[in-house]
Amino acid sequence: MVKKLCTFFKSAFACLALFLFGCDGSFSMESGKEKMEEISVANWNVQTFFDSTNDGCEYDEFISNKKWGKASYAERLSRLASSIKAIDADVLVMEEIENEAVLHDISNFLAGEWNQKKIYRYACFAKDEGSSIGCGVLSRYPLENLTLHSIDVRTEISMPKMRPLMQLTVCKGEKKLVLFVNHWKSMSGGEDETELWRMWQETVLCKRIMLAEKSNAAILACGDFNRDINDFKKSGGQEKILLREKADGECENGVCVHSPWFDSGRNLVEPGSYFFRDEWSRIDNFFAAGSIEIVDFYPVTSGPWCDSETHVPEKYQVWSGNGYSDHLPIFCVVRF
Repeated sequence: MVKKLCTFFKSAFACLALFLFGCDGSFSMESGKEKMEEISVANWNVQTFFDSTNDGCEYDEFISNKKWGKASYAERLSRLASSIKAIDADVLVMEEIENEAVLHDISNFLAGEWNQKKIYRYACFAKDEGSSIGCGVLSRYPLENLTLHSIDVRTEISMPKMRPLMQLTVCKGEKKLVLFVNHWKSMSGGEDETELWRMWQETVLCKRIMLAEKSNAAILACGDFNRDINDFKKSGGQEKILLREKADGECENGVCVHSPWFDSGRNLVEPGSYFFRDEWSRIDNFFAAGSIEIVDFYPVTSGPWCDSETHVPEKYQVWSGNGYSDHLPIFCVVRF
């Protein structure tokens, strides 16, 4: 079972680990005369963002490096806070945060030097017990109903540690956005060898979206899926992705979601979000379903976190203290 660590800076809500069951659903656009709201959402894998305290769960390069400490952590915090201000999203989702204290530190860095109208007053965090890193959300709008969803697979070989799916609600006025935060199994150990576990995580997300669609919710799933957008199963046009309800590569049942990585001409948006072995991939994603429309989308390349010409991310190097992350932030505006 998944254990949780979560906090809301404004209010506290219960977190619950659940097993998953699903039903039918499909992608739709909201219609009618009801007032629509817009929210900007950014997603960024900030790459092993550990605090300065050695708890023994950090990666080896942090534990063994004598240059890592309070000063280097503070510098990295300052750099991230400046980046967050430049990205300027209403909701910021981050993968690879060590703990909720890091979110408090980020908030404190922002609160002391920024436009008060743009402060992120709400936040939440979750990770599996014993894991090194988890996922965090900062929001200018109230957050509600944080729930964690996990799997317990006993029909396969020994299951590796996998991060839970976060489900929460973002409230803007009378409108509510159901947000799913994902950080799927990495390709460490081999892309083909680890794909099974990403398929299981796909079933978790699929079934939760199916349930959310029953109430005509506006749904946005985001995160680091560690799977390129071209490796998802397509449904109809390129921009329609089928999330499957069974961990079976041949499964034809599931839920249809919209991906903004394909433009109106069904061409891939450039650049990707992750650059590895001299090749771009698009493993960071937004998926829309239900009563929602993605009206704008792009990888954010206008900051010091990437090369100004090639847009290749400036990977963080613990030995030098330089860099930001090995991923680009991705940004979207949703209407619901």
